[in-house]
Amino acid sequence: MNQQESVFHFDFKAWILEHSTNDYNIKLENDDHIQLLTEYGEASIQFTQIEEGTIVEFSIISKKDESVKFYLHFELNDENHAKQLYDEMIETLLNLKNEKTLKVLLSCSAGLTTSMFAEELNSMAEMLGLDYHFHAISYLSIYEEVDQYDVILIAPQIGYMLNRLKESLPEKLVLQIPTATFASYDALSAIQFVQNELNVFYTHKKEQKIKESSHCIEYKKRILSIVISLNKAQAKIFYRLKEKCEVIDSHLIIKPSMNIYDLYDIIDTILLKYSYVDIIGIATPGIISDDNQLKNLTYKEEAFNIKEEFEKKYHIDVVICNNANAAAIGFSLEHPEYENIIYHSQQFGFGVGGQGIIVNKKLILGKNGVAGELKYFIHRMQFSDNLHKLVLTEQGALEVVTKSILPAICTMGPEAVAICSPMTPNMEEIKSKLNSFIPEEFLPKFYYIKDASSYMLDGTTQLCVNYLDKKS
Repeated sequence: MNQQESVFHFDFKAWILEHSTNDYNIKLENDDHIQLLTEYGEASIQFTQIEEGTIVEFSIISKKDESVKFYLHFELNDENHAKQLYDEMIETLLNLKNEKTLKVLLSCSAGLTTSMFAEELNSMAEMLGLDYHFHAISYLSIYEEVDQYDVILIAPQIGYMLNRLKESLPEKLVLQIPTATFASYDALSAIQFVQNELNVFYTHKKEQKIKESSHCIEYKKRILSIVISLNKAQAKIFYRLKEKCEVIDSHLIIKPSMNIYDLYDIIDTILLKYSYVDIIGIATPGIISDDNQLKNLTYKEEAFNIKEEFEKKYHIDVVICNNANAAAIGFSLEHPEYENIIYHSQQFGFGVGGQGIIVNKKLILGKNGVAGELKYFIHRMQFSDNLHKLVLTEQGALEVVTKSILPAICTMGPEAVAICSPMTPNMEEIKSKLNSFIPEEFLPKFYYIKDASSYMLDGTTQLCVNYLDKKS
C-alpha cells in the first residue's frame, strides 16, 4: 500500500474521538473542528480541506493568562506523524495543570515588609478561592527568580525600578503596588489591582502583532523564509511566504521544543496551499558554513546537512544561514546609510550572545561560518563575577554586553551597533560604559532591538534573492 492510499484510509478525526480520556472533555464543534477542554486550557483541532489534501491545525490557549502555549499545522500525509504530534499536543495541554497557579513575586529593598504583605495576600486569596500564590524576595534577586513567576509586584520604595523592569521583562506583567494599598496592607485591594491589570495586560498581548518589514524586497520568485528562535521556555518558528513585495502567508509556530520535522510540516503545508515555492531560506541558531551547510544544531538534534536533505526531498533551492547574520542583513536593509554594522543578540539568562557582522555592506561569515561566535573567547575574558550570574543583574548584563561587542568595535569600527538584549535596553548606558574604553568620537550609533524576528525574516529573504541572482 502506498502512502497516499494509507493517508486516504486514515480517519484522523475518528481516531481522535475514539482516543478521548477522562483527562479532558471533548467537544465536536462541527465536522472540521474539535475542542479539548480542561479546567486549565483549551485545545483546538481544525481540519481544512484543500483540493489535494488536508491541513490539520493544533492550538492550545492557557486559561490562566489567555496565552498561546502551542501552535502548529501540518499536512495530513502520515498516520504515525499525525499521532505523534497529537500526543505532543495532549502532553502540553495536560501539563497546564502544573502551571494553573498564578504566581506573583513581591519585592522591596530587603524583602521584609513584602514578606508580611505576601502572607496577608495568600490568606486573602485562599479566602476568595483564588489559585494565586504570593512570594516575597529582595529586589537584588528579582532576575534570578523571575522565570518562575507570572507577575512582579514591587513596593513603592523601589518604584524607580518599574520602567527598567518592564523593559527588561517584556513577557511579564510588572506593577508597582499603589502606595496607599501597601501602607495599609490592604490585601483585597491589592488582589483586585492585580486582577484589573492582568486583564489589560493580556488584552494588549493579544492585540500585538509581529512587526512587518518597513521596506520592499522585490523579486519575481516566490520565497519562503523560516526563522528559528529558541529560549529556555519554548521554541518559536516564524515563517513568511513572499512574492515581489507582497506577503502571501505568514505564521508563528509555538512548541515546548522542536525537531527537524517541524520544518518539514511548514514546507509541506505551504506547498499544499500554494502549489509551489521557488526557494526556501532557513535562519537557525548554530554555526553555518559559507556553503550553507549546517555544522551545528542547538535544538537537540544531530548535525546534518539541511540544504542537501531538503533539496533532495523537495527539489527546491535551499539557503541556510545563522539567525544573527540574518538579523544583521535585515537591519542593514532598514539602514542603508551604514556600511559597517554589528548586530548583537543577548537572550535573557544566557551568558553567551551571538553576533552578525557586516563590513563594507557585505556579511562576514569567516572560515566555516565562525564569525560572530563569541563562545570561543567570551569565557576567557576578565569579568567581575561568574558570567551566568552577571547576566541576571542589570549592571552585570551591561558588563557582559559591552565586553562582548568591544572587540568587534575596536576591530572594524562600525557606524552602527544593533543590540537585542532585554536586560540592557538603555543605549545611553551602553555608550557610557564603552566610552570608558573608547573615545566618544570613535563610538558607533547604538540601536535597541526589542524583537528581531522581522529583521531575521527580511535578512533571510534577502539572502535568498542574492542566491538567485548569483545562480542566474
